[in-house]
Amino acid sequence: MDAIGVPLPSVDMIGVPETSRGTWTQLTQGRRFYPMDPQPAEIFIEDIAKSLSKQIRFNGLADKDVNVAHHSVNAAWLAEVKGYSFEVQLAMLMHDAPEYILGDMIRPLKSLFPEFVVIENQLMVVIIRRFNLPVIDHKLIKFFDNLCLAWEHRDMYPSAENWPMLPDVPDCCYTMETWSAEKSEHMFLDIFSSLQYHLHKKRTSDPTYDWSEGSIMS
Repeated sequence: MDAIGVPLPSVDMIGVPETSRGTWTQLTQGRRFYPMDPQPAEIFIEDIAKSLSKQIRFNGLADKDVNVAHHSVNAAWLAEVKGYSFEVQLAMLMHDAPEYILGDMIRPLKSLFPEFVVIENQLMVVIIRRFNLPVIDHKLIKFFDNLCLAWEHRDMYPSAENWPMLPDVPDCCYTMETWSAEKSEHMFLDIFSSLQYHLHKKRTSDPTYDWSEGSIMS
């Protein structure tokens, strides 16, 4: 029972059988993923893009819908506009990647569940290994994450009260509108591929590589 004497329901685990690797969740094409035993070989960028494109931020309560993939693309774009490297841009594109399995928990709730943050961080480490992602300062990630939050507050959730400590929205930020899941998924995958290409060329010091090939948003 809870504090006011209401009987609490037990957790229903129908369809979530326990195995030697813990419980599992279903992915596309009938594949399984084990959140407590994540393996790099079982992580696919297509799953990440599809899931994030269909998860609506702010629990769907904002004035206009913005999905996590759109948010991630915006974060990568802001890093580019601010002159940061391809490494930072890719890190920003992928900063919410664990949410493809764990969901987009709002900040007020996440602050109450430190164990959830541990699981999220463990999954992020495996995602970093899977895609050979750059590791950058967490403060820089939060800087761009909060810029996007302020941008979303301005254009997608203007009816919300003023949230404390939000940064100013940069002048470069166009008026944001809702993207479809299909567009968000497509943009996420395109930018991921573009940044991986740029970084591969940079790492291999390819003498034929043209560094002026354009914006990740073009």
